[in-house]
Amino acid sequence: MAKPIFWRRRGVCMPSDCLVREGSPFHEHYLTHQAVDLFGPGVCSGCGKHGFHPACEARAVERVRAFDENKRRLLEQHALHGTYGVVGAASRQSYDFAVAALSAYVERPLDCDPQHAIEGAGWWFIAEGWIGMLGFIVEKEGATIYPLFSGLAARNWLPDTSADWCMIVAYVNGKVEAAERSTNT
Repeated sequence: MAKPIFWRRRGVCMPSDCLVREGSPFHEHYLTHQAVDLFGPGVCSGCGKHGFHPACEARAVERVRAFDENKRRLLEQHALHGTYGVVGAASRQSYDFAVAALSAYVERPLDCDPQHAIEGAGWWFIAEGWIGMLGFIVEKEGATIYPLFSGLAARNWLPDTSADWCMIVAYVNGKVEAAERSTNT
């Protein structure tokens, strides 16, 4: 079972965009450090005040539920197969083409996990990033690349939705500009 990691944003308790899943590289690290309180011992991780507060825990559980529900709804609405990852041989071929195009664009090999990719009807979301960059959309037809900067997620914020989905929805709604092709290719 995934355990939520919490952070504070504008004084509101919110789950992070990721949950530590069993089997992930961070799972063992998280298990050994889970007793560390966000604001120190004896302080509520939800509100930052001393003591344990069932209301804060209930709000956190509700926020995680809302995030999970929105992720499920968005996958059903926008993902070709209703799930993350590569599904089938045609999907694998299409994904490999998108990764090759993106690798040529960034001029280096990619360190992306196909299980975190999302296949849309005419595009791939590839979660390959660094500080300020959360991923890319690569269109299947023509391999046009759309960088998804973290600021884009803030400008296209959706309640109870992770940053990657905020950016994917922005792309689907035509609010993302394509990257200019490198002159080196």
